[in-house]
Amino acid sequence: MVRDRKVTLWRLLHGSRRVKAVIYFLIFGGQIALYTLLFHYAYPLLEGKPITWPASLLFVLETITTVGYGDLLPFTNQYTVLIVILMMVSGIIQIFMVIPLLLIPTIGSHLQPSPPQRISHEISGHVVIVGHNPITKALVESLLISELPVVIIVDQKETAFMLSDLFGKRVYVIWGSYHDNETWEGAWVEKARHVVVCEEEQTTASIIIGLRAMTKARIIAVVDKLSFERYLRYAGADSVLSPKHVTGQILARHVALTSHVDTLVEETVVDENGIRVTPRAGDPLRIINIPVLAGSPAAGHRLGELELSPRFGAECLLISRRGQFSFFPGPDEVLDTSTMLFLLTRMSSVEKLVADLFLPPGETRFLGVVTGFGDVGRSAYRELTALGMECVVVDQKPYPVNIVVGNAEDEDTLLEARIRDADFCIVALNDDSRNILTTLMVRNLNPRTRILARANDAASVDKLARAGADYVALLPSIGGQIVAGVLLADTVYIILSLPNGQVIVRGRYSTGIPATVSSIEKSCAVRILGIQGKEKSIIYPDGESAVHAGDILLVMGFPRGLRKFIRVTQRDLL
Repeated sequence: MVRDRKVTLWRLLHGSRRVKAVIYFLIFGGQIALYTLLFHYAYPLLEGKPITWPASLLFVLETITTVGYGDLLPFTNQYTVLIVILMMVSGIIQIFMVIPLLLIPTIGSHLQPSPPQRISHEISGHVVIVGHNPITKALVESLLISELPVVIIVDQKETAFMLSDLFGKRVYVIWGSYHDNETWEGAWVEKARHVVVCEEEQTTASIIIGLRAMTKARIIAVVDKLSFERYLRYAGADSVLSPKHVTGQILARHVALTSHVDTLVEETVVDENGIRVTPRAGDPLRIINIPVLAGSPAAGHRLGELELSPRFGAECLLISRRGQFSFFPGPDEVLDTSTMLFLLTRMSSVEKLVADLFLPPGETRFLGVVTGFGDVGRSAYRELTALGMECVVVDQKPYPVNIVVGNAEDEDTLLEARIRDADFCIVALNDDSRNILTTLMVRNLNPRTRILARANDAASVDKLARAGADYVALLPSIGGQIVAGVLLADTVYIILSLPNGQVIVRGRYSTGIPATVSSIEKSCAVRILGIQGKEKSIIYPDGESAVHAGDILLVMGFPRGLRKFIRVTQRDLL
């Protein structure tokens, strides 16, 4: 019985903010009543003067609130003075310390607008994003190049507040239980074009089963492990995408050069079904990513000496070097082994360009170390070994691969994995702090090796670059770009998200009225990098170049300009 009372009392004292406020107001009221009773009986005895109950209450209130009009002064008895001092001290504590701590937050919570639980007006053709994680933010930012309405649903009120502050009027944010049909009805999910579920696999499965009967929208599940794919498809998902799997592929593509064209093309690497995209036949324009390897003809030379344009019809869009980017570099840019080039060229020129300028002479055998055999590391390992490269895995768990079991942050373990002989090292642990330390150790043990690291937080990208990483793949950014590429496939094709906030896309000019490059660039505030037509393939077209219906344009710009580009050039499709 006593224990039950203690539990009840504890719950009252540690309950909600509203319960605490009520308790303290009761204490405050009891304190005033007690002081009024004390003063009403003590004052006549100590001062020899009568006093009414209203006058006693008025004096107590004047004293506690420190107004102190002094109607009853002076006091002739010291005990009366002590009683008044007690009232003052306790009143100050109550009014200026205890009550503000409870009253202000309570009032604030009532005055603060509550995030909505439904969208008040009907919307259609929109994207519904379920859940919040770092990929959600990157996905919304990638979708800003379009005019698709975006609705985010979360199951926590506090998260909805945070997202409302983060995105403002750019997206609708509502909250409610995933198990409540009213939540989905409030998001007009039956009229949505796409639903993207970004929750844990178990929650995702439950959500998809419930949604499948409510909407005909394409449902995309974003998961960590592709091993859940067939179960989620059985539940009703149309596509299952794994940013970790794709990040591993991208890290592998940035490791070393091969003559395989599809390992060089810097494109969104999955289609709407989560299958890797292979460049189509013909001679389309493509953006390729090429690392400068030690011993290659390009290493140590200036960019202009490569004669990219006259020899191969290629142009350099940007250079990446240890996390620093240089856009449209000049001919005097010196290329070293920390340099990575992003070139715009024709597919037919890629193999010769790579063979003549970027592959070291003779037959080259690459040795690599992959630290961490989770989803990212496993994907990179499979990609590299499929290309015939020798890889040594470092992980604390044994796997049926070429592995050294141990801690990647241990020098002896790295040495056993032959890090000093490695041509590259992929740092793919699931913790940014561990990745930074591992990068520092690898760079110290082998200054010449190429280091490619994975980051979970944008703040870690610069730290990894300063620790010695030659390339850093930010997993949320890649995930957002991949999912957005699937959602916008009918409108534009996202090729590359640049670190300065610009995006390179490929879109079809569908308007029946011919235009010029300069007219589109001026009206939309974008830059046209290339035109691909039936009988033409132009890199860096001049302002007078004509654009006709059906032409494919490679365009670079900020989200606002790209939104206008889509609106102007695809008005016949919208």
